[in-house]
Amino acid sequence: MKYLRLIRFPNLIMVIATQCIILYAFFKPFDIDVTLSRLGFIFLVIATVCIAAGGYIINDIIDVTADKINKPKKRTVGVSIDEKQAKLLYYLFTFIGIGFGFILCAVHKKPFYFLIFAGSAFALYMYSRFLRKIALVGNLLVSLTVALTIITVGIFELFPAETVIIDEFKMFLLDIIIDFSIAAFLINLIREIVKDVEDIQGDHVARYRTLPIVLGAKRTARVASVLSLLTMTLISWYTFTFLYEDKLTVGILFFGVIAPLGYVATQLWEADKKSQFSRLSIVLKIIMFIGIISIPFISHAIENAI
Repeated sequence: MKYLRLIRFPNLIMVIATQCIILYAFFKPFDIDVTLSRLGFIFLVIATVCIAAGGYIINDIIDVTADKINKPKKRTVGVSIDEKQAKLLYYLFTFIGIGFGFILCAVHKKPFYFLIFAGSAFALYMYSRFLRKIALVGNLLVSLTVALTIITVGIFELFPAETVIIDEFKMFLLDIIIDFSIAAFLINLIREIVKDVEDIQGDHVARYRTLPIVLGAKRTARVASVLSLLTMTLISWYTFTFLYEDKLTVGILFFGVIAPLGYVATQLWEADKKSQFSRLSIVLKIIMFIGIISIPFISHAIENAI
């Protein structure tokens, strides 16, 4: 159980579910030729999950001082798992992830794509070691890696191994995947900012320069509130512009994503307690989950529209 907590097992399950849903519930219904074999897709998922697990581990190792205050009852490194063992697990997961990514890129003759895996691992290390301490920069970086887990499936599955040319319909699907990635980026960015407000005390002791420490908790919460309203507006426009004919999909997105984002925005404007920010962080995670499981419905709406 302690090892599952260390690698954030529920989060990794969400990553696996996201990539599987994109392939089997978004691409497959359109009966298009995808690039990867089943084994190739498994390699892609393993590489993504292992690199993400390594990122969680190195973050816990470097955040030991802050976590003594931010989450004293949820700490793993330095409590149930010593730092030396945690570092070994970090190198193991990261090596496995990069290794599977290398094999995948070599087999499909896409050496440039290897930068996705190596770059992600390096970015997660830099985030934990340096950028986590810099206002907004770390938030942006980790949100980009979340978005990358989505768009990577489109890059590998839609682009044929033998050419860089992609037909018009596949480009249309890739554009939609990019839209999903942008939504995931924005929602995760809001959550990262909210988590920084929640963790302001420990981050201050650890001498981090996060956004709440630079601007103050109240101002930062209101920045996150405005960002929530912006994200809600963009998703509302997208939903009612492109998916309006499918009432079920519109209903799921409205009640599962749009309305909850409005709730988050209003609550952030007035929130001033750690427990409130903790609750809103959970709500944002649920919104992301609902967004993921809505992908098959979006696929069905698009299929009926074309």
